[in-house]
Parts: sequence; C-alpha cells; structure tokens
Amino acid sequence: MLHVCQVVANINRGIGGPAVTVPRLSEALTTEGVSCALLTLNYKQLGPQTEGTGYDLISVTGNYFTRLMRGWSPTLNRRIKEENSKADIIHNHGLWMFPNLYARQAAIGGRIPLVISPRGMLEDWSLGRSRIKKFMAWSLFEQVNLRSAALFHATSEMEARSVRKLGLRQPIAIIPNGVEIPDRETNPVRESLERKHPELAGKRWLLFLSRIHPKKGVSELLGAWHEIHDHFQEWHLILAGPDLDGYSNRMKSEAVNYQLSDRVTFTGMLNGSEREAALANSDLFVLPTHSENFGIAIAEALAFGLPVITTKGAPWKDLIAHRCGWWIDLGHAELMQSLKGALCLPKAELAAMGERGRALMAKKYSWKQVAGQMKQSYEWLLGRNDMPGCIQTD
Repeated sequence: MLHVCQVVANINRGIGGPAVTVPRLSEALTTEGVSCALLTLNYKQLGPQTEGTGYDLISVTGNYFTRLMRGWSPTLNRRIKEENSKADIIHNHGLWMFPNLYARQAAIGGRIPLVISPRGMLEDWSLGRSRIKKFMAWSLFEQVNLRSAALFHATSEMEARSVRKLGLRQPIAIIPNGVEIPDRETNPVRESLERKHPELAGKRWLLFLSRIHPKKGVSELLGAWHEIHDHFQEWHLILAGPDLDGYSNRMKSEAVNYQLSDRVTFTGMLNGSEREAALANSDLFVLPTHSENFGIAIAEALAFGLPVITTKGAPWKDLIAHRCGWWIDLGHAELMQSLKGALCLPKAELAAMGERGRALMAKKYSWKQVAGQMKQSYEWLLGRNDMPGCIQTD
C-alpha cells in the first residue's frame, strides 16, 4: 500500500484554507487505498482542529512561543522523522514555517520524494506581506525547500504560473481542492442564525464567508455596499468569518462610519450547522478577494447552489464559462456594478445560476476525483504508472 506523510503547519478551523482542505484530502485519499499520516501543530486558541477519519492524526500541541517562532517545534520535527521511516512520499502543505523545513529534512534524510503544495503562499499578494520575515525564511530554508521538491501541487493554473515565475522547473500536478456536495434534505433552517441575529429575520442574505482580513476585500465590500444599500432594502449583508488580528474591529468602525450598522451583521466564525445555515439560506455569495490560489469558500458556496461574485484575484473563470456568477476586476466601480446587477435579478434567475454552479461542483470538484488524481500523481512520481493528464512538465 502507498503510504504518504502529510505535513501542514496546523489544521485549526480558525485559520481556514489548508486547515480544512488538507484533512479532507487525507480522508479522501484513504478511500482510494492510500495510507496517510497527517502531522501538524495544534494551537487550541485558534479553534478546534478539523476532524476527519481514516488517516492517522499526529498532532503536537503548540503554544504562544511556538506560534511566535513560526512553528518551531523539536517534538514535531522528531515525530515527522519517525513517521518518515514508513512513508513512500512526504507531501508538505504551505511555506514559510518550520514544519515545512522539517518535511524537507525528513524527505532528504529518508531519500524519498518531496511533494510541495504552496497553498497560495507564492501568489504576488502573499509574497508582499511580512516581507522581512519571508526574506529571512527564504534565506534560511525556503529556497532550498522549494528546489528540493520532486513535484509541486498547484490548485489552479494561476498558482502553477506563480511557481514558474520563481524559476522552478519541476513537474506540477494541477489538481483543484475538492468540495463536499451537501444534501439539501438536511440543510439547517435559517432560524438557527436569526435567533442569534434578529436583524436577519425577513431579509434576503448577501453572504461573505471567509477570514476578516485585508486580503479578502472586506473594506472594498463595505465601500460598495455603502453606495448601493439604499436601493436594496430587502437585502442584508452578512460578514462571517474568524478574525485573527483584530481587523474586524476596524471593519466594524468602518461600517459605523458608513452608517451601515443596521444593514451589516458581523457573525464571527461560523462552524457546523450555523455555517451550513448561512450557506443554505443565502441568495448570493460575494468574495472581493485580492488573491486566492483556489478559494475554498467559493467552491463551498457553489456547492450549496449560490451564485458567486468574486474577483480575478481568484482562479474562477469557470463562473463565466458555466454562467454561475461574476468574475470581475478588483475595483470599486466593478464591484458596485456587479452587486447592483446581481441584486436586481429575479429570485428564479439567481437560483438557476446557483443550480449550474452546484452541477459544476459535482462534476469537476468532488473529493473522489481530486483524490484519484492525487493518487495517480504519487504513483507516477514513484514510477508505478504512466503520467496522468493533470501533470504539467514545462
């Protein structure tokens, strides 16, 4: 049996992104006959870890010092090396953290292939943040990490181009993240959110669901909503997502300055049935992001049958090709006009767009298909089968 050691800095739900997709990938791979161990740090202050079944979870508790030192953990390093003795491949997810260094050292020490998923951390916007820390990490270990990869995994053509821009010539497996298609018979009713936020009752919901972070375009969204909200009294903007650095307080102040307090609800992070209730009962999803390697929240919204407005900072030209949303340049006028156009549409037309998006997710982005492509890529890397179509070699 093929055994893969998956390494990611953490899988606490407050982080989002890889914290959700890496456990889901590990779980899906086990159903395809791949044995997976997932090694990670656990920062309990960032919320519960994403749960999964079928794989071995090896989780090392991290504290404030661990996080301050970008995941420095001799214990995790030791556990990765121990697990490495049983692995055929080490698959590292993310960059710039010590767990990523530990993955490369274990792969080289065990003379086994290293697969790297940058997880959006090579995009121009991300590279422009925390420049000093990233320069130090690049100089100390990240450049060597990247050049040691036998295979890259990119979740989109856009992310593959980011890899190539750095002069990295290794093969790239272009495989999207997967998404679960919800059963509509079990969708939570909207009352579960209305009880906590009475202002949502009787309104149509315009949903933003992601981290409350400058990268996600929250300020741009509030600015556009300020311009048009008077024309759409039946709609209410929901800003749902975790806040890791106090940015939501700035955005709440911005909403007050725009006199939007009664037209915007900040829910904080939503999990479980509350998250599903938001997705199942909204009429439109918006994410005016500056940069995404994939955008798992977009895929989740489409899977729930929501039409989507997002920017060309996210690799979602499928929204246009499959007529299930708007893919726009990031700018005030573009965002305002797309919102106005969407909110003017009849309910039936928005619902039809959502249905096309849900069908797209079921056809192209199921976890079974994603795991199958990843397994084929692993086997090709080990010389066990032919090169799958998802591999890009130039």
